[in-house]
Amino acid sequence: MNRYELRLVLLWYLHSADAAQTWINPQEAHIPLEPLSEGVTPASFADYDEAMRWYEAERGNLLAATRAAEEAGLDVIAWQLPAVLRSVHMILNPFEEWLTMSRIGLGAARRVGDRTAEAELLESLGMACTQSHRLAEAAEYHQGALAARRETGDRLGEALSLNDIGLIHLRGRRLETAKDHFEQAVTLFRELEAVHWEAVVLANLAEVTYELAQLEEASAFVHRALETHRELGNQGGEGNALRILSAVQRESDRPEEALRSAQDALDIALTHGNHMWEGYWLLELGRAQLANDEPHDALVSFQRAASLQRRLGDRAREARAWDGAGETYRRLGRPAEAADFHRRAAVVHRELDDQWPTALALDGLAGALREADEAEEARPHWAEALRALASYDDPRAAALRDRITAALA
Repeated sequence: MNRYELRLVLLWYLHSADAAQTWINPQEAHIPLEPLSEGVTPASFADYDEAMRWYEAERGNLLAATRAAEEAGLDVIAWQLPAVLRSVHMILNPFEEWLTMSRIGLGAARRVGDRTAEAELLESLGMACTQSHRLAEAAEYHQGALAARRETGDRLGEALSLNDIGLIHLRGRRLETAKDHFEQAVTLFRELEAVHWEAVVLANLAEVTYELAQLEEASAFVHRALETHRELGNQGGEGNALRILSAVQRESDRPEEALRSAQDALDIALTHGNHMWEGYWLLELGRAQLANDEPHDALVSFQRAASLQRRLGDRAREARAWDGAGETYRRLGRPAEAADFHRRAAVVHRELDDQWPTALALDGLAGALREADEAEEARPHWAEALRALASYDDPRAAALRDRITAALA
């Protein structure tokens, strides 16, 4: 195959991937592509399932196409293919492919001197690292994207990067820093009249204020986000807002409302066949079911969430599902089984150096051991939980620290 023929094949893959994105993750913006030559018709799809089947069948070829574009010196295609596929990768988590293709794309964007393209690939790498829980690496990529976007005057991109950095801080439980980044992002989105993205960040503000135990503020943010997503017909955003609303309602002693919100969120995930949404939102459904004294239903939710997160490769969320299962077994009066699940969760969170969920899992483990009449074995786990909490000063961390200190006393 000569270079001209190769270029046509690669452009076919590029435009076909772009058509698949329209169905698989329609809320993500499309990047401008060079029009296809006459006589070259990309794949087209009737629905989400057809687009996903095409992606699964072609995913090996898409990686090979990216490598072939790099080797042939077709750098524009070499950065555009991974940039287009980011919107697919971010809901399926094929981490090795995602990282490999994005690194190829970043090198290509730098060779052509396209700072806008470079920012796209830096953002993609940042997302991949965030979702695979490499938070320090993710922060570097997103800071690079932010610098490039400020340099080129891309204010929308700047706001996106600020939101991305806020999400890293949220995952790392640097809550005030996360809130500051979200506030900067929402101000920019409002100025740009980017209504969809403003609603996305309002939901993130709801989540961070919920974690800060500011329930009234969280409720106000999440209701604004929910209203906008519904007006726009953005069901993914609606489902995520419902997940956060459920948590707020649960902690505001409105368990039945919390259960309805969590179930409505899950129904959206199931309607769209989106396993990332389903696996994540099942965690909140399980907690809402526990709040409604439905432990058997909660156990099904946590076990289903763990299975989906394992398939998606998100070890942190899989461990959170195990921790939820541990809490459920304690509620069922089966502390030995509860301890096993809390112990598994603690091991993974410790490996990921994720101190907050490590402390939560260790607290659950110690509590289960005490209920199993193994109080002395519980003490070192509570002591380790206190060490894990040392760097946090938010109200929830302070309350947990006080409770563990009292238990040890």
